Amino acid sequence: MSQIAKRKLVLVMLSLVLGSVGVACSSSSSSSSSSSGTSPTPGGGGTTLEQGANGALVFAPKTLTVNKGTTITVANVGSTAHTFTVTDQNIDVENQQGQSQQVAIDLAPGTYPFICRFHVSEGMTGTLVVTG
Repeated sequence: MSQIAKRKLVLVMLSLVLGSVGVACSSSSSSSSSSSGTSPTPGGGGTTLEQGANGALVFAPKTLTVNKGTTITVANVGSTAHTFTVTDQNIDVENQQGQSQQVAIDLAPGTYPFICRFHVSEGMTGTLVVTG
């Protein structure tokens, strides 16, 4: 194979790889930022709420459903500090990059908005649904 043919092959392969990475990144970002899935609490525990999923200013899942008295893990998987704040409910946890904390959800059954205080203006919000 000639030098020119080898260079063309390398460029084609590089283009395919970079194109695939771009598609994967854009698919992940759009699906996480528009995620409205619910995370069930199997056996009353084991639920994780991710902050900064896929490098975006989002919570995943965007809607979290738990039983009253459940302890959840709030994990910062992003690249900057985030908070998990349920306004007026005395829940306000700050996590640095890579940090996670356990949070007891001992709220009356109902629906509660939550935010990241640092990124609420960028749309980093979610909904906590507490069941009896």
